[in-house]
Amino acid sequence: MDSIFQQDRPDIMAKYTCRIEGDKSLYPVLLSNGNLIEQGDLESKDDTFITRSGRNVSLRIWTPAEDVPKTAHAMCSLKEAMKWDEDVFGLEYDLDLFNIVAVPDFNMGAMENKSLNIFNSKLVLASPETASDADYAAILGVIGHDYFHNWISNRLVTCRDWFQLSLKEGLTVFLSSDMGSRTVKLIADDSGPEAHPVRPHSYIKMDNFYAGKFTHLSNSG
Repeated sequence: MDSIFQQDRPDIMAKYTCRIEGDKSLYPVLLSNGNLIEQGDLESKDDTFITRSGRNVSLRIWTPAEDVPKTAHAMCSLKEAMKWDEDVFGLEYDLDLFNIVAVPDFNMGAMENKSLNIFNSKLVLASPETASDADYAAILGVIGHDYFHNWISNRLVTCRDWFQLSLKEGLTVFLSSDMGSRTVKLIADDSGPEAHPVRPHSYIKMDNFYAGKFTHLSNSG
């Protein structure tokens, strides 16, 4: 990666070429974000999304081999989120590849690294034999939430300080609720112990900004 300073803002997007290497016996799977130039031996569930302008975007969900059959709903959720962003805001995905990797020991629910979203397995894997309706709804909501970070919140909401992190998270929660029922989402969030204004005056732990529920955008003041 180039070591020189480059501005990286919504209107000046820096571009990088990266290479990652590791001891295969210790790190059998290495994933990076961005468009793929070259790869080693990896396994995934693949699909394709055709954008409104006719571009083909490769979609891949990476899991242990035995979990691949449980990714069907997550893949449908991703495609629905991509279509929703196009239909509502006219925003096409801007790269040729979108990866999701699901691992059981990821300590957050999900993280929206551009073109390489990382998820805890519980928010990707589902099968009719073991998953409830709530599980399927959670996967739809979180897949959509982290996909919407690609344009709406991570580029259109730029944060001046940590207290403004809730603004972009709140906007994304608000948008992802529209993929299901906004009314049900509002009721669930307002009745929970994590409900608080979009811009809190103080915090106990930084992960409160991620885990909290910020649906009431009108409270941002």
